[in-house]
Amino acid sequence: MIFDLSRIAANNGWAMAFTGAILVLSGLSILALIISQLHKIIGFFEKQTKGLPVEETKPAPVGHADLLNDLEATVTLYQSLTAGLGERFDLAQLYRLAHKDQLPHPHLSLRTLRENGFLIASGDGTFSWKNA
Repeated sequence: MIFDLSRIAANNGWAMAFTGAILVLSGLSILALIISQLHKIIGFFEKQTKGLPVEETKPAPVGHADLLNDLEATVTLYQSLTAGLGERFDLAQLYRLAHKDQLPHPHLSLRTLRENGFLIASGDGTFSWKNA
């Protein structure tokens, strides 16, 4: 058997090879176009679902936006969180409670309370309130 180019031409081999190459290149081009525009497609579906009810989250109580500016309100709020912890408590426990109640900036609030002398270190790793 002799393989030569005349047999390929006689059986439409060149046309089939050209058609195959065109199909592969066009498929890859379409795939690249879809991937490049995927963010627009996802954005379209997100706009469609905005009107649907979403899982409700616990809203922050009124006045929490200004906690860092009003230390007295911050002290009152955080003291109410520690009511069940006893006179001395661990700061990590207080932080977890503040985070659970979705208080804004619990780390900054606790640091501010410590720096201003509202939270006093007891020496054994626990803290207590200034007036306690």
